[in-house]
Amino acid sequence: MPDKIMVGNVEIIAVLDMIPPPREPQAMFPTTSAQDWSEYGDALENGQLQLYYGVWVVRSQGQTILVDTGLGPGPHPDRGNVEGKLFDRLRDVLIPADRRNNTNVGPSDEVNIVLHTHLHGDHVGWNLRYSGGMPAPYFRRARYLVPKLDWDYFTSPEILPTAPHVERQVMPLRRLRKMDLIEGEHHVTDEVTTLPTPGHTPGHMAIMINSQGERAIIVGDVLHNKAQVQEPSWCAGVDVDKEASTRSREDILDRAERDGAIVAAGHFHPNDNLGRVIRLEGKRYWQGL
Repeated sequence: MPDKIMVGNVEIIAVLDMIPPPREPQAMFPTTSAQDWSEYGDALENGQLQLYYGVWVVRSQGQTILVDTGLGPGPHPDRGNVEGKLFDRLRDVLIPADRRNNTNVGPSDEVNIVLHTHLHGDHVGWNLRYSGGMPAPYFRRARYLVPKLDWDYFTSPEILPTAPHVERQVMPLRRLRKMDLIEGEHHVTDEVTTLPTPGHTPGHMAIMINSQGERAIIVGDVLHNKAQVQEPSWCAGVDVDKEASTRSREDILDRAERDGAIVAAGHFHPNDNLGRVIRLEGKRYWQGL
């Protein structure tokens, strides 16, 4: 399947940051059983749930938008000491081949906007680098767009102690005057709009793309696994509001099916992370491009 597509005049490019170790499916979806998963062997790898930490480059109306920034360079002890590769892979995506050997040219200068679907650690990890204890944006020319409801939630006195990644990778952006808080249906360009999809986090947003009569949806963590297309009530254990998460998933699946929209799911396998929601004999299915 392609790693880049055109939706009208908008280009969407999949970029993989890293692959964490697999886990038991019930560890991710604690209300499910082994019997539940017996019907969805094609959604597992060797019987295990394998997530992928992917992000999206969106080019629209002269803007280069990076949707989420992965887990960060690492190594990450809580994920098998795997290291993130996003910056190197962005170089291959954003820099023409004849300029890649120029050490003065890099992804830092190519991104205009960093757009966060939400503020979990695997979506903000390449926001900031540190030198001598001082933070500096990896994407120095970009404005960082942050869902206001997530900002309010994660920076609250009750939650912030459990979210050191926000203190390190998000909060300094405000002090550096690089961050804008957004809410509701925020128009990033005329072709790219946010859509509130609360549940996974309070301010979670999907990204809607509409150009030349064609549509796509970058779903963030509305979907972690393609089994959820058939089982939208299956919620990740980390979803803060399971009922809202299910409603948001149903809404996105309804929109995708009704509009024939391409769905971009960054946690799916890189060979299957762009697809459509189709219906056969009354049931929804994921159909990769």
